[in-house]
Amino acid sequence: MISERVHRTIAVILGAVLMVGFGILDGHHVVEYIHWEALGLIFGMFILVAALSESGFFRWVGLETLKLTKFNVFYVFIFFCVLAGFLAAFMDSITVMIFMASLTVEICLILKMPPIPFLIAEICSANIGGSATMVGDPPNIIIGTSLNFSFMDFVTHTGPIAVMVFLINITLFYFWYKKIFVGGKKDLEKIYHEHKELEPFTAIKDLRLMRISLAVFVFTVTLLVLHQILDLLIAFVGILGGTLVLLFGGKKMPGLVEKIDWHTILFLAGLFVMVGGLEQVGILSDIASGIASVSNGNILITVTLILWVSAICSSVLDNVPFAAAMVPVLRNLEATGLPLPAMAWSLALGADIGGNATPIGASANVVGLAVAEKHGIKVTWKEYCKVAYPIMIICIIAINILIYFLVSSGIW
Repeated sequence: MISERVHRTIAVILGAVLMVGFGILDGHHVVEYIHWEALGLIFGMFILVAALSESGFFRWVGLETLKLTKFNVFYVFIFFCVLAGFLAAFMDSITVMIFMASLTVEICLILKMPPIPFLIAEICSANIGGSATMVGDPPNIIIGTSLNFSFMDFVTHTGPIAVMVFLINITLFYFWYKKIFVGGKKDLEKIYHEHKELEPFTAIKDLRLMRISLAVFVFTVTLLVLHQILDLLIAFVGILGGTLVLLFGGKKMPGLVEKIDWHTILFLAGLFVMVGGLEQVGILSDIASGIASVSNGNILITVTLILWVSAICSSVLDNVPFAAAMVPVLRNLEATGLPLPAMAWSLALGADIGGNATPIGASANVVGLAVAEKHGIKVTWKEYCKVAYPIMIICIIAINILIYFLVSSGIW
């Protein structure tokens, strides 16, 4: 996976097959290691997001946001970062960055602005926004479903921290790139006359599908919020939402299933098998013992270790496999008497926000920069890391301070 010589899905499937082939896992029981609840939720949300994308919802939101800014460069920057962060809290950040990157490059060319500052800031905003809820980022889905946390557990614990870190992040980006925000008033009538495609109504491909998808999406999120009260499985809620869209969405729906990111679903299934193998032979319990030994049972030291190790590892490795491997480690640490919630929130924040640091730290980074490259905008590692890495470190320091206060005061 790190070498990028083969696709990550192929690499993980090979690893899962070898786990069985070498007798590390029993082939008759290998499916028991796959976390079906996480896959069910992801599958359902993928269908919902694909339907919204097919209807033109994302571009419509982007163009409406652009209209609100009146093409003021500073407002465009702020609003686009807020939009990326907000949407990524409830939807797949990959889809969010596909449409955000395309729209950003298009708008920056019209405004004669360099698109790279906008792109990097939006990527970081999407990853921070994704840390706020259980469905925002795949690591959160894995952590939440594996450790039995609810949607509202994430909203009330990681959500406020995500909002504060978002404000820190966007402020730092503003001061880093403040020279580009100096610009005169734009002639709105001239822009809209020359670029008819920027009128929001032109983005809507299927109004009926958009209305149905939004209604089902709101219904699904409501059930996710209430799933513990209603005693519903999270996977059932996700699949129910996806099924309702397929049922009422119209004739395009069978083709929509083919557009789902099946690579990610297969990747996660194979990954759960790989993690099961590591757990089976005791490697993950050894890691937990090592952390417990270093921290000497001190929860403040433990959460600090988890936060920083998660952030640094996620900056160079895909944060999804890292989070999946760490879940059993947290269970083993809990067995030593350490409180699980504080460790889980530290893992989620570290894995999600640590991914901001490099172009490969999270899926949103890879996809957003790939879309930009298709439009002729090449972002080098040096160009990305010189701004994103120090800002990520400052954000993690801020999170560490907040976590220290929350844990020591007993709030977490």
